[in-house]
Amino acid sequence: MKFGLLLKRKALPAMAAVILLAAGSAGLATGEALSLRQAVAVALGNNLSTELARVRTERARAGAEQLRRRVDDAVYRLITGKELQPNEWTLVYVGSLQAEQMESLALRRERAERDLLILETQKNYLEVYRAADRLKLAELALARAREQQRLAEVAFSAGTVARSDILAAQAHVAAAEARVFSDESNVQSAQAALNKSLGRPPGATIDLTEADSVPERGTPDLQRGLSEAENSRLEVIMATETLRFRERERDHARHTLDAAGRREAELAAEEAQLQLKMSLAAVRLEVFQLYHRLSGVDKQLTALEQGVRYAAEAHRLAVLRYQAGAGAELEVTSARDALAEREQQLLHARYEGYLGYLSWLLATGQRLEGR
Repeated sequence: MKFGLLLKRKALPAMAAVILLAAGSAGLATGEALSLRQAVAVALGNNLSTELARVRTERARAGAEQLRRRVDDAVYRLITGKELQPNEWTLVYVGSLQAEQMESLALRRERAERDLLILETQKNYLEVYRAADRLKLAELALARAREQQRLAEVAFSAGTVARSDILAAQAHVAAAEARVFSDESNVQSAQAALNKSLGRPPGATIDLTEADSVPERGTPDLQRGLSEAENSRLEVIMATETLRFRERERDHARHTLDAAGRREAELAAEEAQLQLKMSLAAVRLEVFQLYHRLSGVDKQLTALEQGVRYAAEAHRLAVLRYQAGAGAELEVTSARDALAEREQQLLHARYEGYLGYLSWLLATGQRLEGR
């Protein structure tokens, strides 16, 4: 689904604070709108979480290098006939594996941190659009309420309705205005969240593009998704590596420790095996639930679009009956509220469909960077 179709708009509503990105941010020229791909690039370049992940990776590499030197020292002592302490024997047996794991897991954690930031940026980028669309619907609802007030005033002047109809219409206008004010604040809040992802001050100004800057939403494949998740998810990989380490410790303990020490090592390996099975089960459940949440999105959207059309026609007919003096103000109000509710449901479903697909990509261990 193209982003333009997802939004179904000709232009964003007027938002005073949504203007231009500050010149020079991540190479953007003054007046250049921010696409989703550019937003991700800005976040990866400016957000401190990426730098923190890099520092942690470098720290893990330094620790692994120190560990390898300790292993080399212990091996040298061994081949030169020096007597090793029990902890040094353990170091010779498991130290190289531990150093390897420190480096490999640090790199995977860094990738996972980058993917989480990308997902956060993508979601916050879409939330700005969703907040703007909600504001647009609120403004449309306000326009309908004001039109109903005008009709009530005309009918009251003609003597066909009581003044209570005008008062009811005025109350609905006031409620619609309050909704507009609330949604304007939500736009500001969504912008602030996006700015946080971009590593910029909350009040920095933003101009989002009207182009199709979001890729098409793909179709999830359950079996493929399960397989990818089982082989790529960080928690599964960490549990697998923990099991490898505990099994290496168990094998060492069988030759060097007493019965109690051997039993403890065996139980640690058994615990790691159970933790791996639990991690796999949790990942499979998450992927399974996401798949079924997404599998009916298109059908749901079709039904909701149809519901909006029906509600719009019901509202149109209610207004015509009221104008003809054959309908009541309550009938128009009920039809208008029903239409507004259907429009909000459709808007929510459109965005949740794409946001859910982004979560699917992350849940199945797929790289978000470069998409």
